[in-house]
Amino acid sequence: MQALDFERGGRRAGVGAGRLDGNAVHEECERIAAEAAPSFLINTVLDERGRAVRLYAGDWRSAHRLACAEYADTHTVKIQEKRPVVVASAGGAPHDINLIQAHKALEMAADACVEGGEIILLAECADGFGREDFLKWFDVKDAREMEARLRENYEVSGQTAWSLLTKAERFRVHLVSQLADEDVRRMRLHPSRTLGEALAQTQTNAHGYVMPRGATLMPVVG
Repeated sequence: MQALDFERGGRRAGVGAGRLDGNAVHEECERIAAEAAPSFLINTVLDERGRAVRLYAGDWRSAHRLACAEYADTHTVKIQEKRPVVVASAGGAPHDINLIQAHKALEMAADACVEGGEIILLAECADGFGREDFLKWFDVKDAREMEARLRENYEVSGQTAWSLLTKAERFRVHLVSQLADEDVRRMRLHPSRTLGEALAQTQTNAHGYVMPRGATLMPVVG
C-alpha cells in the first residue's frame, strides 16, 4: 500500500526498483523488520545461471545494504537513451512461472522504452496469473479507476494489476505466453504465441533493446 500515492494519484515519489533511501516501501519494510529485531541475516547475489556468487551475512540492515550495493554494481546496465522497441524475456522458469512473477521483467523493460513505444515480453506463464482472482481487477475503465478500487480495498495482487495496466496504457505491450488470448486482451495487452508473431505486429522498424534476463538487469539512462 505504501507504493501508491492516494492523495495525488499514481506511484508514490521515490518508490521504484533499486531504490532504498526515500523509498516508502523499503522504509516500511525496515520499520517492520526492526520491530521483529532479527539477530542474523543472510543475503545472496546470483549470477546469470542462478548460482550464488556473493554472500552477505550479519546485522540485518548492514548485510542487506551491502548486498544491494553489490547487486546494483553488477546488475545495472547503463544505456545512452530509451528506445522505441524493447524485447524482454522474463528469463525462463521460475521467473516466468506466472504473470505476477513475469511482471518484474516488464517493470525493467519499461525503464528502457520511450513513452508510447512497444515492448515485447516473453513469459510462458505455465501456472497462469499467480492468483485465480487476478483478472477481476481489470473490470475497470482505466488505471485511475483501478487505483480508486485499491484505495477502497487494497490487495498486493491488485497493486501488481494496477502497475501492469499503467504500463499497458503507456506502451503497446505484446505478451508471448500460454495465456488465453481473451485474457491477455482483457489486461489491455496484445497476445502472441511466438516472438516472430509479436515482431510482425510491432508498428515500427526503429532500433531497440533486447533484454534476455529482463527481471535481473536494471537499465539506467546516463
